[in-house]
Amino acid sequence: MDFEMKGLKRAEAATLKLRSLYETYGYRKYRMGRFEEYGLYAANRSFLPSEHILTFTDLDGRLMALKPDITLGIAKNTKAGRDFCEKVYYIESVYRESKESHTYKEISQMGLECMGGVDGFVITEVVGLAVQTLAAFGQDYVLKLSGMDFVAGLLEELGVGRRAKRQLLEALRAKNRSGLEAACEEAGLGERESERVLALLSLYGDFRTVIAQAGTIADSPAMKEALERLSLVCEALKADGLGERIRLDFTMIQDMEYYNGIIFQGYLDGLARHVLSGGQYDGMMAKLKKPESAIGFALYLDEFNWLPERRAEYDLEALVLYDGTADPALLGRAVKELRGKGLRVRVERAVPGELRFGQIFRFRDGALQAEDGKGARTC
Repeated sequence: MDFEMKGLKRAEAATLKLRSLYETYGYRKYRMGRFEEYGLYAANRSFLPSEHILTFTDLDGRLMALKPDITLGIAKNTKAGRDFCEKVYYIESVYRESKESHTYKEISQMGLECMGGVDGFVITEVVGLAVQTLAAFGQDYVLKLSGMDFVAGLLEELGVGRRAKRQLLEALRAKNRSGLEAACEEAGLGERESERVLALLSLYGDFRTVIAQAGTIADSPAMKEALERLSLVCEALKADGLGERIRLDFTMIQDMEYYNGIIFQGYLDGLARHVLSGGQYDGMMAKLKKPESAIGFALYLDEFNWLPERRAEYDLEALVLYDGTADPALLGRAVKELRGKGLRVRVERAVPGELRFGQIFRFRDGALQAEDGKGARTC
């Protein structure tokens, strides 16, 4: 019996499993403080999910911030090199504006980062860990992937300006066909060019089907290369038994100043918002003057509060009752034997109210006697 998992909430149990999973792959636990100098976040506001940052002045006069992000802090301090990777995972809190109440909130996150010599194998490993992370919650899930370099390659080939690019990306991200048509017209794109942009809206589904469809609009070497890299990762995941729940979606776009290559989001059945988000962020590393590549993801643990908990039948399997004359050493030895069988055991003088238990044991004459409604029997 899996003693440690009993009685834990879904997110708590999954967190324990995930720590073991990540460490099996050689990731080490990363710990960081709650505070960071404000300048790090001020210089990278567009990388953050909200521009609102909680700040305070430290005793030495420095302007500090309660950390709104974890990746920036890890990247700032990484000692990774181009020929090897720094692999870390974390369980931390960030402090951000709540989407529901528009007040500041402490948000729990778990995730991992891989920085350094990121190549096709490393990308496949991280995306595969994202799939296994979603699977740990025992729900139906989908991991959506997108190729930022493919979309960036198309916009570069079309030669649109910065303002037009922003409008096209906003409409694409919102899956707004009429808005995308208007943005194409304002950008001065011809019929063929507009059709290629609008085709991105329908590039969703099984990776082999979508990559074949995307190939029909991939005219430039950059776009073809991006598709090939994406295909290699997806094929490797499928060969490893991790590709069944992967879908491609080229309307999923992140800030191109920071993100590149493969990006992804994870969804669980029963939750409206994505619970996992990640991808390659070489642009952010470059802004921090780090020459290495990087990829990672974050899991938003607070989102699991919206899932109904599957309550166990019992709070514990065994309740042991004793009186004031019991020998502590003998009682302790008897209880230890029960726990050695994988049972959760609580020891009390009387039955606690509202406690759900499988069986009562009474400690009498130096031994436990199990009560099953048909009289006592000695254990």
